[in-house]
Amino acid sequence: MRPRRLDELKELVASPDFRSWWEDLVLARVALAETEAQREEALSSLTAMEFRAELSQKHAIDTLYRAGESEDQAAHLLAEAETLENRSFPGVAAFEEQRYRVSELWYRLGALETQLEHAKETKQSAAQILTLERQRQSAADEYEKETARKNRLWDEVERLWAKSAEVSLLRSEQQLQARKVRREAESLFALAEERKKRALGLRTGSEAAAAAVEAARARLEAARSAATERFGALAGTDFLFFRHPQDSRHAYAVALVEDTEHYNVEVRPLALYSVEHRRGVAFLEPARAQAPGAEEGDHRFEQYFLHGRKGEPRRTPV
Repeated sequence: MRPRRLDELKELVASPDFRSWWEDLVLARVALAETEAQREEALSSLTAMEFRAELSQKHAIDTLYRAGESEDQAAHLLAEAETLENRSFPGVAAFEEQRYRVSELWYRLGALETQLEHAKETKQSAAQILTLERQRQSAADEYEKETARKNRLWDEVERLWAKSAEVSLLRSEQQLQARKVRREAESLFALAEERKKRALGLRTGSEAAAAAVEAARARLEAARSAATERFGALAGTDFLFFRHPQDSRHAYAVALVEDTEHYNVEVRPLALYSVEHRRGVAFLEPARAQAPGAEEGDHRFEQYFLHGRKGEPRRTPV
């Protein structure tokens, strides 16, 4: 850090060489801000695309599971329909046997009714007619009983067939649903792959943006380092520092930023300030050729912390 008088420092700041360096520094800062914004946007797009790809992949897997569930349900319904169909075969056989029995009873009942009519027409004995009446009634009762049983057997067969038909309809629907959901899963897998490829491209762009940020930072650091080589300054982030030629406790600071909030004075670009080594930029004063005495400096420092930057009383932190 080279010592400079205040008048020399003013001439330096106004010189074309310094102004050229200052323009390079400003451009380097602008470039860094722009590349950081571009990197942030690239990272945001990459993160969003990677999340969407992962979400599509998860959705595709869940959808594939749904297709498997529909296929399992269709297989279960097929087994149920086959069971119902198999259960109907003995019922059909029992119905056919019962139908044959009912047909025989119907023929027998018809024969008895014919015999009874003939007995009445030929005026056979009352005992014979009564016997035939009892036989006909017995045959009629048995015919009705067996007919009812035959109807029950047929109703059971039809119930099994109806249930089998319902199950078959549900099975076919589940099979179609499984195919439809599987195609949906395939589309989602394809979408996930497409988004992964897009994320890969965005990652390349993000890496390029990160490289641009590092290059801009290197450019800015090179500009700061150039101030040391060209002007003998100590380059900080917000200031360039020069030793005071007459007082080793003080230095001059050239502002490189505009800041109206964080320092004890409103900092303007290229403005000159006096700083004390021990306090540094925590307490800035307008640059003056003669450094203040120790007591005066301490008094001003205390006044700042008691009354604030513009003479307003400071609030005690809660």
